[in-house]
Amino acid sequence: MECKKIVLTSDRTMMSSYHGGVLLGFVSIMPQRVMPDLLFTKLFCPPVPAGPDGSATLAPCGMRKVEAALYDAGFEVTVAHPDHLDKAIGPETKIVGITHDDPMGKIAVREIEEIINQGPPHNRSKFLALINHPLMKKYRPKVVVGGNGAWELLGEDVGVDHVYLGEGESDFPEICAKILSGEEVPHVIRGRAVQGEDIPVNRGPTIAGIVEVGRGCGRGCAFCSPTMRGIRHRPLEKILEDARINLHAGQRDLLLHSEDIFAYGSKGMKPDSEKVQRLIREIKALGPKTLDVSHLSIATVYQDQDLLRKVSEIAGIGSDQRYMSAWIGMETGSCRILSMHMPRKALPESPQSWTKMVQECYDLFSEESWLPVASLVLGLPGETAEDVRMTIDLVDSVKDHTGLILPLFFSPMAETKLGGGAGLNKERAMPEHWELVGLCLEYNLRHLKKLHSFYSERMTSGPAIHAALTAVNLLSDVALCKYLKRMKRGEPPN
Repeated sequence: MECKKIVLTSDRTMMSSYHGGVLLGFVSIMPQRVMPDLLFTKLFCPPVPAGPDGSATLAPCGMRKVEAALYDAGFEVTVAHPDHLDKAIGPETKIVGITHDDPMGKIAVREIEEIINQGPPHNRSKFLALINHPLMKKYRPKVVVGGNGAWELLGEDVGVDHVYLGEGESDFPEICAKILSGEEVPHVIRGRAVQGEDIPVNRGPTIAGIVEVGRGCGRGCAFCSPTMRGIRHRPLEKILEDARINLHAGQRDLLLHSEDIFAYGSKGMKPDSEKVQRLIREIKALGPKTLDVSHLSIATVYQDQDLLRKVSEIAGIGSDQRYMSAWIGMETGSCRILSMHMPRKALPESPQSWTKMVQECYDLFSEESWLPVASLVLGLPGETAEDVRMTIDLVDSVKDHTGLILPLFFSPMAETKLGGGAGLNKERAMPEHWELVGLCLEYNLRHLKKLHSFYSERMTSGPAIHAALTAVNLLSDVALCKYLKRMKRGEPPN
């Protein structure tokens, strides 16, 4: 590979397909002392393939979008494999752009780090190792970090030249031009939003076969940045072209990504059933082995439950594939907390309908073989023990439905309405918080083996890896049992 002036890359935790099991990526938040490097790499996080020239044959979707925008602006750019930077970074390299979702481990890691006290997580360690790579020190290119987790670097002195917040296709090419011409560029850069029709088509395939459908949510949850961005959807032909690029490169599974797939083509909160069905039908006609979606809104599913049934039929659940899954924001069982921090989350229903909506949607998910991966946010400002108790009751009411529930300690994100607040930590956690975490852990362990069976449909690993993951499941039951019992009594795990 001829060293280019602009290199795009990331660390190993971002440049892995996790054997095709996207949820295995959560292992990157585990500390090295708990999950040694050899086990982490072989069992969970194998690197994406590298081309003969040291390029990465697969890359995160966001990195591919920035790559395409740079090409469209007339730049030559390299998407470099993190294990082969010697073929990419040289004396001509002036800019290294790094895409990351959680570079400092501030989203889900802090609670684990504080609770088990076993050192920094893999994602932080490997990010810091990347920006301190000997070639970075030798050639001193300008390091620009962007992506969903770039906000974590605000106020951090880790050797990053520029923190790019926002969408890269808009202003990053111009920023590169300024850096290359020697102009002064601020440390923090805020990129403008891109219209849906201006989101470019990728130049190469993406990790997990991700195909971007749209951006933004518009529901305005105070703790979340995507929900504060306006909804934009891409033209269907551009979506299909990204899908074709993945399939032509040998990807067999496709993952449609937006903050709410069922909002595709809609003008407001009500889903446009015909446009969603056409999207799924045309993607399905391209011939992927399986088709999945990244995110759904409980409120959108609840409004048009027949739409989920129709999508299931088009995707061929039960015939062509066993299941579909989606990340959903359960967040809380307290209608009071919903009204305070997420007043638009249940629209067009009222916040008082939230628990009923969640329960009905879980019944529907089970009926249609959908696997929900739900997030909870613990410790939002103003939350009381009674609010947490309501969330415990909600989780308990869906315990027989297969899925995952991830309880996250509230961590203020820059650029959100609650960005200046204090997060929840071990000292401020109430007994009810520990009870809720213990209940979620019990739920996840109960369904883990069944989930492994389902997810194996899309995994690329051989029998040895599946056998090892089965063993890890069994060991997890034993190793986590004592912590689970303590937390269900309302006590910290250690």
